Amino acid sequence: MKKELHYIKTAFAAEWLKTKNLGLFVLAVIFAVIAPILSFATKIIFEDSRVYNGVEKSAIHQSFLSLLSMYGEFLLILFIIISATRVAQIDHKNNGWTFLETQPLSKFSIYTGKFFVVVALFLISEILFFASTAFFASLTQAIFPQTNLDYSIDILWLIQIFLRLFVVALGVISLQMMLSIIISGFIWPFVIGILGLVLNVVANQRSLIFDFSPYNNINVTLSYPDSYELNSYFNYSEYMGIFWMIVFLLIGYVWYSCRGFKTAFIKNTQTFVRTLFGIALAVALYFFITKPIYPVKKTSETIIEGFVASSKQINEITIVSQEIEEPIAKIPVKEGNFFWKSKKNITLNNYRIIIGQKSHIFVLSKGDHLKFDIKIDPKNFKVIMKGTRKAENEFITANSNRNSKFYSWIVPQKQFTNTPEKFYREAKVEWKEGEKYLANYRTKENIYFADDFRKFQQQKNAVNMLNAIYDFQKMTSFIDKKFVPPKEFINELQSTLKKPSGILLSTQEYKNYRIKRFLPEEGTKSPDSIAFSKISKMPLGLERDQLLSYQLIKMMDLIKDEQQRNKLFLSKVGEFKDKKYGKYVAGQLQVINNQQKGKPFPAIAFFDQSGKKFNLTKFKGKYVVIDFWATWCGPCKETTPVFEYFANHYAYDDKMVFLSASIDEDKNKWKLDIKNKKTPVQQSWVEDPNALAKLGVNAIPRFMIIDREGKIYNANFPRPDDSNFQDLIDELPRKETFKLEF
Repeated sequence: MKKELHYIKTAFAAEWLKTKNLGLFVLAVIFAVIAPILSFATKIIFEDSRVYNGVEKSAIHQSFLSLLSMYGEFLLILFIIISATRVAQIDHKNNGWTFLETQPLSKFSIYTGKFFVVVALFLISEILFFASTAFFASLTQAIFPQTNLDYSIDILWLIQIFLRLFVVALGVISLQMMLSIIISGFIWPFVIGILGLVLNVVANQRSLIFDFSPYNNINVTLSYPDSYELNSYFNYSEYMGIFWMIVFLLIGYVWYSCRGFKTAFIKNTQTFVRTLFGIALAVALYFFITKPIYPVKKTSETIIEGFVASSKQINEITIVSQEIEEPIAKIPVKEGNFFWKSKKNITLNNYRIIIGQKSHIFVLSKGDHLKFDIKIDPKNFKVIMKGTRKAENEFITANSNRNSKFYSWIVPQKQFTNTPEKFYREAKVEWKEGEKYLANYRTKENIYFADDFRKFQQQKNAVNMLNAIYDFQKMTSFIDKKFVPPKEFINELQSTLKKPSGILLSTQEYKNYRIKRFLPEEGTKSPDSIAFSKISKMPLGLERDQLLSYQLIKMMDLIKDEQQRNKLFLSKVGEFKDKKYGKYVAGQLQVINNQQKGKPFPAIAFFDQSGKKFNLTKFKGKYVVIDFWATWCGPCKETTPVFEYFANHYAYDDKMVFLSASIDEDKNKWKLDIKNKKTPVQQSWVEDPNALAKLGVNAIPRFMIIDREGKIYNANFPRPDDSNFQDLIDELPRKETFKLEF
């Protein structure tokens, strides 16, 4: 063993000397620094590229997150392809293999010596990339300081991402070395490597994972550039890197030492049996590493824990149900840490974790153990969630519904109304593809859905399909046999819904589906009365309460007269078995009443840029178009320029005011954001954003119009980028009419 190690060391030293004439060290430097230098140059030239508005973090950390993909998924792989090919091909070219084998070295040491040279070159490149990224990130922060960035260095984080990238790259190095040694030409190993890069592009475009490709393993690793998002220290893709390294090292060495494929693997019965055993072992290891990871839940208790970093002191975190905002837990926060444990029977459903004005939706049921890492400041709210619902959380956060021709084109465009057989054929294809998608869905940590959530998604797909079929028949015919859906298809969909899960009952899609089934197919002049009658005849229970609250809120929203609205509520509120649903509907009634056209706008206090306090009576005699927004709101930044455009467009009208109302908690953040900003919009800050909850302002951007008497004219005005925005403003009643032609 000691002798073999000496041989490897000698072979490595000899191979390293050869690289001096190959220019690979210079290439390692170039490939390492090109991404950081380009990023630095871009920030010097383009002002927008250096602006950072995210959560507070290290400038070095942020730079790594933005550059790792470019370096790891392209530059790194390209460098490995070139260096492995060059190291091997130099001896193919000058018959160096024969010379090497005359030296006091074993074939194993010769092969591994070349492998370790490429590993060393890659290691140099990776170290230089990390060093240059840290240097240019610090330099950029020094020249163009950003408020939310600092000079701190998280050594443990850097070590983890360094090791993850190094380990996963070993598989590509081993593969390229094997190809370069067994194929004497330069072109084919290079072409195969480039095809690996192309495969990565295809995988990214189609959101696919190719575990069989060492090149794609790097992509999977870098899909989590922030290692703290992982459930474990190493992702499975890093273990795949080690697996491929061993496999291709063995194949390459045996092939090289035996001078060909036949001699190496199928020379005689013994060799062939050994080869089959090796293949069986490799296949077993492959499936062991890539086996699905299903969450392991505790049976008796539910745990929620984590850490919250905030620019303001956080004393409490609230957990509520998403459907009716029922409080589930109030968790105290001590020095940023929070912990909650319960043995309550928490049903599978969507919940919200609330901190101040910000919230995050997640899935929870009894036995789950969730860990949150929350960073919050006046502009940002970032949540990393790990634990037993990792796959579900990623699915919800990324809105991972696949692209669907059926729901994106056929249904909304009302296709195949004259050819129902085509409609139902496409519907079947959509259903089968949806089933396949759910069965195969996994995160890039190889984590699959829990069975209860997968069942819910299947049932939700069935509901969506049944709703689409119902709408198609309503548009065509319920009576004509030509438009009747295939019986076996309908039976399959309905059997999926035999035992609807609790989380399905809370969805709007399911409630809409059930209400539609209450109505006669031939149509009716009083659908709402029939729906209420059918609901009243249902057995007392959760589903009845959910349908009643849904139908009642929908009806109250349609009724224009407040007295009639209140009368309807009073006639139905006693029918709820669970009084929390009645309480929720009462809250919604108050919001609807407060939003009613003609209601006085509440006496909410605003502050202008000079710090002067005012309310909307200041604008009496004028229409006020209000944009409620915040500096941390991404969609708000998209609508603001359009809002400003219309403010300028109507600047001629002295009876029209465009008011921007920030609901930021920190007044100074608002002031800083609008400093030196020239705009026709009047800027203001809302003193108590919680007062807006009575008007149903629970999401932004939100637009309203207040009439000339200070009363609500439209509490749910379209966004400025909506085509109706200008039309509705032009239709506002005016005593005097002004029209300016452009």
